[in-house]
Amino acid sequence: MKDITCFSANVLAQFDNKYDNMLEFNSLMMDASNSVYEKYSKEDTQTILRKQFDKILGLNFKEANSMKRRQAWRDHNKEIATLIEDVIADKMNSGWNTANARFMEYVDERNIAEGDANEFFVEDNSLLTVSKFAGNHHDIVRASVKPGKAFSIDTSFYGVKVYTDFVLFQTGKVDFAALVDKMYKSIEENRYAALYTAFMGMDASLPTDMILQTAVSESTKDSIIAQIEAVAAATGKDVILVGTRPAIQKLQGTVNYNMFSDSMKDERNQNGILGNWEGYECLPLARVNKAGTRENVFSAEDQKKIFILPVDPEFKPIKRVNEGDVMYYETGMDGLKKDMTVDAEVVYQEGIGVVINELFGEIKIAT
Repeated sequence: MKDITCFSANVLAQFDNKYDNMLEFNSLMMDASNSVYEKYSKEDTQTILRKQFDKILGLNFKEANSMKRRQAWRDHNKEIATLIEDVIADKMNSGWNTANARFMEYVDERNIAEGDANEFFVEDNSLLTVSKFAGNHHDIVRASVKPGKAFSIDTSFYGVKVYTDFVLFQTGKVDFAALVDKMYKSIEENRYAALYTAFMGMDASLPTDMILQTAVSESTKDSIIAQIEAVAAATGKDVILVGTRPAIQKLQGTVNYNMFSDSMKDERNQNGILGNWEGYECLPLARVNKAGTRENVFSAEDQKKIFILPVDPEFKPIKRVNEGDVMYYETGMDGLKKDMTVDAEVVYQEGIGVVINELFGEIKIAT
């Protein structure tokens, strides 16, 4: 938690000028954001949090009219932000969707807030290319990296809307865990969109002999297996097949269902996909929509790719840097917005890039 000097005199006064009280409140917020209720019940926890925010704002938020709420927010918004920033930052570092946890094994993370350096080192020259993703558009900037050199990832600013979600919590329409989840949702959507875009574009530097473009059918199965074995021989490691769910399902469709064992049929029935194909482990990537849309982050071309990746805990081609410090800013309180709305945001800074320093292969499904 921040040092006591980071908080205003008003905030300190509402905690009876006792830093231990602030630490206890912070701990309560952290637990509530993860739906952990040990000292108090869920209902009591929500009441304690709302009442404390009310004390800082200087009014009963739920009963106040919209004008008084805006006035209180205008006077004390940054004080509220100093309290919730730690919770958002914690969620940013621990809130990865478990459905994509296996994919995160290919991500090398640096959290500068925890003292890590924004520095990566490449020892060999297998495929020395870095792709940097700038801003919300994930514009790809490619650059070469010399072997035996350190490099850093450029970072950009991203924002999370705060005011509207805070109103939902303070008026009792959502609990604190839902408040944090709503704020964090756009962060996670944006992150996965960038991570997947980076991941699916890392074949740009592959040698042509590592790529097999082929129709996927029972008749081409032998050539696909031959390509997988060629990649395994080139890397000197076991390999895993990674791609979008439709791509993996199409590959597995090359095996006649009548040839499935009973256990395979049960697995297919329960999961819609098998964990292995012809002795090779498969990792289907869960669909993620672009932030704020219902549009799939995977392009039509992405859904034709199946990567043949070495099974190596050191193979982490995606590099993510979290600057860590969370900031706050807003627009609308000056009355200049014609719709009289308030845009308050918690802003964070991070960067995502790709560095390939180990060979891998690819199957491109031809249609």
